[in-house]
Amino acid sequence: MPAPEPEILLDANGMPIETWGGKFERKFKENPFVPILAGLTTASLIVAASKLRRRDSVSLNHWLRVRVVMQGLTIVAVVGGSWWYGQMKHQKEAAAAADQERLLERAGFEARLRAAEEADRMERVEQELHSKQAATSGQSESRSGWFGGLFGSSSSKGSGSST
Repeated sequence: MPAPEPEILLDANGMPIETWGGKFERKFKENPFVPILAGLTTASLIVAASKLRRRDSVSLNHWLRVRVVMQGLTIVAVVGGSWWYGQMKHQKEAAAAADQERLLERAGFEARLRAAEEADRMERVEQELHSKQAATSGQSESRSGWFGGLFGSSSSKGSGSST
């Protein structure tokens, strides 16, 4: 008996509901600097709190400054990551559009090629038909000029001199 598939919960819009661990993992992959810097901010705040309990004001001020710097870097990482993620998304969309355009161009080319091959095939069939008709009626295949010699024939019929 096969193992049952895990049940996927859906929200009101039919989208799958993400667990907090899954969301953290996805966000960490998108921009790993934010959770790292947020953790460093938290660690500097905890160290500052321990310095406050010991009444070490010089060290407390140092760790509070570190916390402010870490918070600033976290905000920079959030803004920079959002911009970078937006650029990557834009590049992916542009690449997908270019691929779609190439596929459409290729399909158009193949359609024109098939049409040209069909026209060539029809031309050859028509030539064979005309050559068979000419052979059965005893006419020469070496007609020249426009429309098979009907107009502008290079033969000298009726244009001879009278002696």
